[in-house]
Amino acid sequence: MNVREWALPVYTILMQLAIGSLFILWIIRWLGSYRFSSAEIDRIIRNPILVISITVIVSMIGSHLHLSKPLHSFLAIVNFRTSWLSREIAFTILFFLTLSVTWLLSRYKHEHLKKITIMGWMTILFGVTVIYCMARIYLIPTQTAWNSSTVIVSFYTTALQLGIMTISFLLVLDLKFAEVQKADDIETRAQVIQFSISWLALATFLMVVVNFVIIFYQIYELSQGDAVAQTSLQLLFQLYFPIFIIRLILLGIAPLWFGFAVFRMRKFGLAPQTLLQPVYMSCLLILIGEIIGRFLFYATHIRMGI
Repeated sequence: MNVREWALPVYTILMQLAIGSLFILWIIRWLGSYRFSSAEIDRIIRNPILVISITVIVSMIGSHLHLSKPLHSFLAIVNFRTSWLSREIAFTILFFLTLSVTWLLSRYKHEHLKKITIMGWMTILFGVTVIYCMARIYLIPTQTAWNSSTVIVSFYTTALQLGIMTISFLLVLDLKFAEVQKADDIETRAQVIQFSISWLALATFLMVVVNFVIIFYQIYELSQGDAVAQTSLQLLFQLYFPIFIIRLILLGIAPLWFGFAVFRMRKFGLAPQTLLQPVYMSCLLILIGEIIGRFLFYATHIRMGI
């Protein structure tokens, strides 16, 4: 795959990461509001929202590298009524705009708590729609390996999987930065991590299990398909088999590493800061695994007909 071909995996993965991260962050915000003040929670999530916004910008810039005429990309939106690509672009723009407004409102948290909540859920709704439109683009009858509803499910699973790990890492990293800056809310940040990290580790494990089920169901679908599907399956099990196995190993190790680190923190009463390295490595393994998975997604498809 050349640079232009890699632009699509970069865009789809980063956009799904951003959408999944915001959703998980908002779940933490919602659950945390029962134990902490809204002002405290919104102060803690402000930096992660900024990182998510930057991720969206990078993904949108990366998507333009796939186009032969990037400056004409705005014209793609004109076919909104008939094109899933146009819808994806339109909802991506809406997602970014509402995300930016959400971050700006968080800068004035005391005055806009309800507005932050509403804008956040609205942004997530746009994000969920972006992923659906993104997946529907690939449901093409001439692309046997793609033309399955499992593509839609796998895109949402990837978003949640990446989102859980990314937010886990960002919360721990933000705690370390708060320590360096000697912020006055270090204890609250640590409590938020302690409050949420166990179910985040469990959710990571569950998402990986779901991902494995999807992977092997897709293999089963290909095995029952026509000659084109069989060719895709042969590519996966012959030419790309080593990296396919690497992907499975990475996805398997990540939740176990994450879960063991959380268990160790709970058992020995360690500070949340000790999670930085294992959470970072688990996040990295998940990300690499999904990059490999997206590469295989594009590399093993075979076009049928014109």
